Amino acid sequence: MFTPATVQFTNAAADQACVDYPLSSDLCADEIEQRLIRAYVQLVFQDLNTDNSRSVVVMRLGSLAVRLTEQHWAEASPGLPPLWIEVFDWPHQASIDSIGCYEFDEDELTAVVEMIVGAVQEADTRNISSQN
Repeated sequence: MFTPATVQFTNAAADQACVDYPLSSDLCADEIEQRLIRAYVQLVFQDLNTDNSRSVVVMRLGSLAVRLTEQHWAEASPGLPPLWIEVFDWPHQASIDSIGCYEFDEDELTAVVEMIVGAVQEADTRNISSQN
C-alpha cells in the first residue's frame, strides 16, 4: 500500500494544467493524482482478466481513456513494474503513452501525472492540427 504524498512538479505543463488545458478545464495535477489513488484502491475489487491482470479506467478525457492495469504477481515478468498506466485514444485505437510503476511513491506519482498531462496535450495538439 502507499501513503498519499504532496507532489512537486518539475514539468511546467503539469503545473499549468489546472489553469489552461483546453481539452478539459478540470484536468488538474491534484485531480489526476486523486483519481489515480482511487483507481488503485478499486483494483482490489476487480476480478482477474483472462491474462491474469486487473484493469480499471482512471478517467476519461474527451476521446481518451486513462487506464490502470495491475499484472498478477505470478504472471509478472521479472524486472517489469506490476502497475501500468496507459493513455489510450479510442477513435484511433492507439496507445498515446504509458508508464510502469512499482508502488506509487512520490516520484512515481509525479512521473505518472506528467505523462498523463503530456499525452493529453499531445493528443489535443494532434486534434487541432488535423482540423486545420
